[in-house]
Amino acid sequence: MKHNLHKLAALVLFAVALTGAALAADDANLVRANIPIDFYVGGHLLPAGEYIISVNMTEHVITIDQKTTGSRSFLLGSPDDGSRDGRTVLTFTSIGADVYALHELQGPDMGLSFKAKAPQGTARAQNQTNKSVTVMAEAK
Repeated sequence: MKHNLHKLAALVLFAVALTGAALAADDANLVRANIPIDFYVGGHLLPAGEYIISVNMTEHVITIDQKTTGSRSFLLGSPDDGSRDGRTVLTFTSIGADVYALHELQGPDMGLSFKAKAPQGTARAQNQTNKSVTVMAEAK
């Protein structure tokens, strides 16, 4: 019981830290993207639709807000190269048959990559190809 309480406390502190980092990010870049596919972010399946994405390069955190439902997801990334042509691009990698996960976000002066993995219990294709979907986003 005590072990579970410690895990819960650590999880709450982590969530508070992520929320604080996202809300306090005055230097965050905001982009809008219309994503035509269902996709995974941090183990959560998000439906196709319009999203507002806040990128905090200092903390390497993105916040993904869905306009229609008001849901919010957070994802930690690793620094990566920015876009060389001035466009903001989201890349989704296939993690199974018609199942995608956010893999990379690149924009002017920013770039983050993410581990694109299937959540437990997701069926994976046996002969998985390296398919990807690229979505252009616009600065907000």
